Amino acid sequence: MTAVAFVHGHTRRPVAWRGVSDHLPAHWAVVAPDLFTVARVGAEPKDHRDSMVTQINRDLAHLEVLDPAVIVAEGVGAIPAIRYALEHSGRTAGIFLSGPRLHVGGRDIFKMKAGIRLHREVANAATHEQSNDLLGALKGVDLREAAGNVSVPRRVVVGERDRAGRTGADELKALGWEHTVVAEAEWDWFSYAPSAFAAHIVKFVEDHDI
Repeated sequence: MTAVAFVHGHTRRPVAWRGVSDHLPAHWAVVAPDLFTVARVGAEPKDHRDSMVTQINRDLAHLEVLDPAVIVAEGVGAIPAIRYALEHSGRTAGIFLSGPRLHVGGRDIFKMKAGIRLHREVANAATHEQSNDLLGALKGVDLREAAGNVSVPRRVVVGERDRAGRTGADELKALGWEHTVVAEAEWDWFSYAPSAFAAHIVKFVEDHDI
């Protein structure tokens, strides 16, 4: 059985993945870990980040599926997703990222917080506090080199109009990741074009016989 873990970014709650999951094959098993709930677990930022990886692993274990899972993530969700793939390679069948952010610096957080205000009224939007907690936990992380060590099938897709996500996508392409640009798509195309997004995941799984 194919299992998929959907990892959210800082602007949407996990339920935002429901539209995509509804367009996946009915026999696939799906989880969407809530990383907002663990973003402040522990005393140090590293503790927060470790708790995110643990949450992904815990939710997948609850599926009771023996086969490794496909990890799907968007935006800054790419950071815990990549860490999971590196630390739990035996439980990871492949990793599929959309508009990834691989580095979260202070200036990046300032820009992303400004963007939060623009998207606060959309469906399934994260609260201001949730977004701040997640970004704070990821501040200073840089996976631009470590991502090259992911040993499972790996693909990055990016919307043609996603200027911020193109940087991370291009960095992964340079590291040998499969790379696809989605014509006319914005950064959040997973939310307004869920069937198309799901089709890309299915193709990734079929291409690698996962």
